[in-house]
Amino acid sequence: MKTIGVDVGGTKILCRLVDPETGKARGRTKARTPKSGPADVLASIAELVAKLDPDHEAVAIGVGFPGYVRPDGVVVHCTNISGWDQPIDVGPVLRKSTGRPVVVGNDVSLGALAEHRLGAGQGEQDLLAVFVGTGVGGGLILDGQIRDGDRGLAGEIGHLTVHTNGRLCGCGGRGHLEAYAGKAGIEREARRLAANGETSFLMDMVQNGSMKSRHVHQALEAGDPVTLRLMTEAVDALAQAIGNVATILDIRRVVLGGGMTDKFGQDFVDQIAASSSFGGFGSAKLQLRLAERMDDAGAVGAALLAADSLAPS
Repeated sequence: MKTIGVDVGGTKILCRLVDPETGKARGRTKARTPKSGPADVLASIAELVAKLDPDHEAVAIGVGFPGYVRPDGVVVHCTNISGWDQPIDVGPVLRKSTGRPVVVGNDVSLGALAEHRLGAGQGEQDLLAVFVGTGVGGGLILDGQIRDGDRGLAGEIGHLTVHTNGRLCGCGGRGHLEAYAGKAGIEREARRLAANGETSFLMDMVQNGSMKSRHVHQALEAGDPVTLRLMTEAVDALAQAIGNVATILDIRRVVLGGGMTDKFGQDFVDQIAASSSFGGFGSAKLQLRLAERMDDAGAVGAALLAADSLAPS
């Protein structure tokens, strides 16, 4: 049996054909996430699925969306997708356009599921997965099951407050982790500093374009002081939030993934573990691991969700 996993991000949509038993994924179609609204995002998903699996080898499709996804699969709001500010029951829409059953979940929860079953979280009943990319997302596995909460808010570590009245977050709140550690938040702050006269090699590279993880990496390699300060603040904010969540839930293992983490690798994980800002009882009380599924965790987790939906209850 094969299923398709779709990972919808703020910048790209990735589809993969997956064997849920082994976790092996093959085929890869991707596209930039449309900025023209939810209808075009859903149309792009259908096009990518058709291109990946024209013969309908997959029996079901799982889709992970960023932001607030209710337990019934309704996508309420996606902070990082332009124009998604009204609840949409996307399952029936995509079922009609793809001709197959579709289940929907939060993208980071599905990434956590993939790491729990097939990656760096194997062997643990409880797991916190933190994905640092355009934003910062968190997924919780408790007693071996995804826990999204009644309102779909469980695991939303990116919106924990790390600085009272701090930087503006993409969600409209202030001082959230995502505003300090997400790529979009780092870019906003770097541009604000540049507008106030504090130039940086980072902004010299990016100029009016979109900042990528590689730009941040190159600026750090060049010793850019602004980028170094911003990334130190990102590391400390992540350490604070991760430690607090792990302490209150008594979680022994935390997995770190996402685009920014993929770019900086184990050194990034080690810096977070060594931060003096580590919350709760500190990093000595848990294992901080680099994700193994890397950029396909969300897609593979979505495919696992699709397979689970077909299992006898």
